[in-house]
Amino acid sequence: MFLPENIDLGHSDEYNLSIRLTPDGFSFYIYSPANPSIFHFQETSLGNKLSYLDHIKKVIFDLGFFSQVFNKTTVTTVSAQYTLVPDAFFDKKKVKELFHFNFQDPQGMVLSEATLTGSWHVLFDMQAEVHAFLLRNLWNPTFHHHITPLIQLFETEQKDEKTKSCFVDFHDNYVSVICCEGNRPLSANTFVCVNPHDITYYIASVWEKLNLSQTADRLCLSGDIETHKTEVDILKKLIRRVEYIDLHPKVMITEAQRRTLPTDIQAALCV
Repeated sequence: MFLPENIDLGHSDEYNLSIRLTPDGFSFYIYSPANPSIFHFQETSLGNKLSYLDHIKKVIFDLGFFSQVFNKTTVTTVSAQYTLVPDAFFDKKKVKELFHFNFQDPQGMVLSEATLTGSWHVLFDMQAEVHAFLLRNLWNPTFHHHITPLIQLFETEQKDEKTKSCFVDFHDNYVSVICCEGNRPLSANTFVCVNPHDITYYIASVWEKLNLSQTADRLCLSGDIETHKTEVDILKKLIRRVEYIDLHPKVMITEAQRRTLPTDIQAALCV
């Protein structure tokens, strides 16, 4: 496997390893928290010849270095199955019960993580067999959901905002929509991209239900915008303040990576 010359896995404990799992893909990136010039991202699609778990096993075993001791190892799940719980109502002993309010058939493991401010908890599920395999074969991994760094992005960016904002991220054949008032999340949802009219209808419905102003409140866009120009053009006709998220990760990435790296990865690298 090709890795840049400046990454020496003989000193893997100097790097952070992050794995990102989508329903049909596996990607990872390695970077140095001490040296911004050291960053490598790689992804592969998962076919249908093997089961989801067997594909992940094959990638892990073929590449061969994932079990090494890294400074930090994280696994991020990308899915539409998650729910937000305010800290005041969160009880770690009741995560399954809380998750079942929205989802009747979780995939096995119900996991949770707090946002940076600790004001919200993200509950999400993961295949039990996948979780167990990664727990055995990675060095002390922590598990996360793709929506968490996106929420954290708004929690930190919106502190001085008096108006409401709607953040729309196009990624992995999904659309993630987060609405905030100031730095307080109002709603968060992720749904599969079906067609442009369904996407714009859903976003417009969110604006109507949360009483966002078409003239005063902000619509912030990020992710795979090139693929969704039709939706963006429609939204610009409906909403006056349309902006694009500009992120500044703490590692050196190319312009091509800035355009193609998922927003949740870039947001996580900004912390």
